[in-house]
Amino acid sequence: MKTRRTAHPRPRTAAQPQPRVAARRPTRAAPPQAKIEASAGFEIHIDHQGVIEDNARDQFHNDPEARAGRAGLVTHTGEITARGWDLLNDDIGKIENNALAWLRRKFQHVRADGHSGDDSLVGSVWFDPYNEEQAFLIELASQKGRNERIDMIDLSYGDLARTAFDGVSDFGANVLGGAVYFFNVEPEGVWEIIEQLSLPRYRRGPLPTRRAPGAGEPRGPRSPVHAPRPRRR
Repeated sequence: MKTRRTAHPRPRTAAQPQPRVAARRPTRAAPPQAKIEASAGFEIHIDHQGVIEDNARDQFHNDPEARAGRAGLVTHTGEITARGWDLLNDDIGKIENNALAWLRRKFQHVRADGHSGDDSLVGSVWFDPYNEEQAFLIELASQKGRNERIDMIDLSYGDLARTAFDGVSDFGANVLGGAVYFFNVEPEGVWEIIEQLSLPRYRRGPLPTRRAPGAGEPRGPRSPVHAPRPRRR
């Protein structure tokens, strides 16, 4: 006769005291950064006519064998001819388009509004003041910030100089130059955020002064203040 197996209940023991664990306070998530829509005006400025002419004289004076001279772009004294100005005006349009493309790569949104009274291309950019690079660029080239510029030649002032002269003629690359400026940064309260984010970049020290590749040979005098530049035909 087979015996039926039954499960034997485990003997009951007194509950053992468990070590007390301090209750953890729920961690608070960091409050999200408030979304701030910031904007600024921009100006794409090309060196004025006097600086362009000085650069041409410096480059081509008494150099009849220069390619620009042979092409009829300058006279033997380095004066820019009508053909030369036609080419430069075409180059200026390319530089402005390159600068607009650079702005669109760097900022949230860009709107070009046309040319101002001094023939600079102006418009607006919208940016994120919590973005370190955008904050740095806005402060670098704004009068209320460092009052510098985004240079088209010198890589120490932003990297626009890497692409500003894409597609520009050799002649234009030798005599043209310019910069981008920002103004009317709004709202006023974003400046505290901008200054906090851009300060670490200044502490790293400035970049060594360099010319962008393909921006032509060393030029003649550059104007310290960009003045209005009338176009010529």
